[in-house]
Amino acid sequence: MRITKIRATALVVLLLVTFFLVPLVPYVQPVSVPGVYSPGFNQCIAEVSQSNITLAALERQNCESKYAYPPASLVGFATPAYSLFSYGSAPFPTQKVVAEGNRSALAFFSGSRLVAVEDAGGAGVIVDPSQVVDIAAAQVTSFDFGFLNITVQFMDYSSYPLDNSAVYLSMTGFSSNETVHGVPLITPKLLGACVPTLAPGRFCRVSTVAPNNLPVNRTFNFYPEVRGSVQGTPFLYREGFEEAYPRGGVGPIWVRDFIDQVDRARGGVDLFEKPSLDAFAALRFKNASRVYQTSDYGFAADAEAYFGQNQSETVVEVLLYPGVFSPDTYPTFLSEYAPGHWAALINTDFTKFGYFEGIATYYAVSVPCPVYEIPGPGINIPQFFEQYGCSTTPAPTVWLVIILST
Repeated sequence: MRITKIRATALVVLLLVTFFLVPLVPYVQPVSVPGVYSPGFNQCIAEVSQSNITLAALERQNCESKYAYPPASLVGFATPAYSLFSYGSAPFPTQKVVAEGNRSALAFFSGSRLVAVEDAGGAGVIVDPSQVVDIAAAQVTSFDFGFLNITVQFMDYSSYPLDNSAVYLSMTGFSSNETVHGVPLITPKLLGACVPTLAPGRFCRVSTVAPNNLPVNRTFNFYPEVRGSVQGTPFLYREGFEEAYPRGGVGPIWVRDFIDQVDRARGGVDLFEKPSLDAFAALRFKNASRVYQTSDYGFAADAEAYFGQNQSETVVEVLLYPGVFSPDTYPTFLSEYAPGHWAALINTDFTKFGYFEGIATYYAVSVPCPVYEIPGPGINIPQFFEQYGCSTTPAPTVWLVIILST
């Protein structure tokens, strides 16, 4: 009986080990590699109608369907515990390279489910090679006019030069939202290219400005990629980062330092903060940001209601969007791109000020644009910039409302 019990216990242990640790259950996942077609596709596309847009779209779809490679079949194995209870190791890694024809793709998995694919380039690409690239810094910060400033810096970590290296980025609101056979297609956008040959130990830094489409006051993920080749072999290095909403550093200290810079430009005729003007600035932020399509919306009505019809002081409003400017550099920016606002700040007829800062929606203006400053109150902002050939995008940004009075 003792031997029987030992054998029974060993059998139970073996079954438990098999159930929880041994990958026995097969999973098959088809993955379509984007951009790969059989011979004849290019000729088919060349024969697409050039005179009818609707017909051209239909003919292009027919070419893509006719010459598309069949999906690759990935096979993975999971434990019985995972297949029944989703407990333990999944059958597929979080990302895997898939090659078909002359193209490669990154397949992204959540457990056993395919959640996205990304075009990875040629068939021989190496993904996330070790000791080739080191992303030293990656930042997404607020910028002026409701835009984001995106900066990525990486180093050639290998012993060989990197050829034709460039930085791409995938991020909510920045990447496209296409699908491949119902699966989201990640299409990173080019941030910038480096020198044709980056020497070992040297850095490459790229930066760009993009519309701010991020959810206000939430954390977000972004994924910079470095692509290029080393010793003739193409590579893709991808790394993920998480940040809080990129609010600019505007606050009491920032404003005090900025006003100090304004006072210097006023020749020493200082502005003095007045609490009642701070309160009015808070009211103006609430009302002006509610109808952000119109410049200085409701200022005259708010001023009359707040100060009374017979006020003896002259009161003006200066709405600013300082982004990530420092207090030292913002005056230079204003004097160049918003001279009317800067002229009001340095007008020595005004001796008192109040302010309020907060996040609200404004219209991000396409860069470059021949004009950035709204010349007065009551102007429809999108229409104003449209007449100069500039597009606008509603986006959250930091508002700094400054009220000046004599």
